[in-house]
Amino acid sequence: MKNVVDILLIFLFASLIFASGCKKNKEPTPTPTPIKQVPVLSTSAVSNISATTASCGGNITSDAGFTVSARGVCWSTGTTPTIADSKTIDGTGAGSFTSDIYDLSLGTTFYVRAYATNSEGTGYGSAMSFTTLSTLAVGMSYQGGKVAYIFVAGDPGYIAGEQHGLIAAPSNQSNGAAWGCLGTITNATGTAIGTGLQNTVYIWLWCPDAGIAATLCYDLVLGGYSDWYLPSKDELNILCLNKAAIGGFVSVEYWSSSEVSANFASDKDFVNGAQNSTPKNNALAVRAIRTF
Repeated sequence: MKNVVDILLIFLFASLIFASGCKKNKEPTPTPTPIKQVPVLSTSAVSNISATTASCGGNITSDAGFTVSARGVCWSTGTTPTIADSKTIDGTGAGSFTSDIYDLSLGTTFYVRAYATNSEGTGYGSAMSFTTLSTLAVGMSYQGGKVAYIFVAGDPGYIAGEQHGLIAAPSNQSNGAAWGCLGTITNATGTAIGTGLQNTVYIWLWCPDAGIAATLCYDLVLGGYSDWYLPSKDELNILCLNKAAIGGFVSVEYWSSSEVSANFASDKDFVNGAQNSTPKNNALAVRAIRTF
């Protein structure tokens, strides 16, 4: 009888040790990774595609219970753009929104998708592709301003098979500034297309006064470009002819960089198109240009 009891005790003891060992070796139950509650949204169709711009947008159908703090569209030449790429910022909150995309490369395929960010992260709509036009036209946004003129054969800077020309700043640098250098000959006498930059340099060398027409253009940094200048007589005439497409002009006279004499410089009336010679100390409007 004692042997039977001893055997039972040994069996019970072994069972406890085995059970204890199993508990020690049992893998812990993993904690589920919480799913981030990012916004739900769709990407709008791409429209108004030009050589350098396009329009898009999105519709945020759910903020997932967390306020949308930023929204817009992001784009790149890769198929899945993110907010680490180029993007717009178009307000906050749920609902639909529109986005304008600028400074695109000519003749290039881009991918764009809407995004929305809340405290949990960023959600994206589906990616859509579009291809920009391969040619520029007057009035298009490009390289810091608006295309004002495309060079043709015979123009300085014309290269067959390529597009080059003049860019106008999108708005005036002044509605009333003096030409400056009254009583001084600056040798800024160029009038043709392609002479405005050299005129501006001559003026700046002889009288780099703050606030005069040439200095306002020469010192301008706009759209990432710092090579702006006051247009020559013929370059200013092009701006006048294309003023509706370029936009932002006022109905007044504008200075050119073309000097007439020690006391007079050439200007253009943007109301009637008259070409004038005006005292250098008169206050006229100023619009800078650059070449591309």
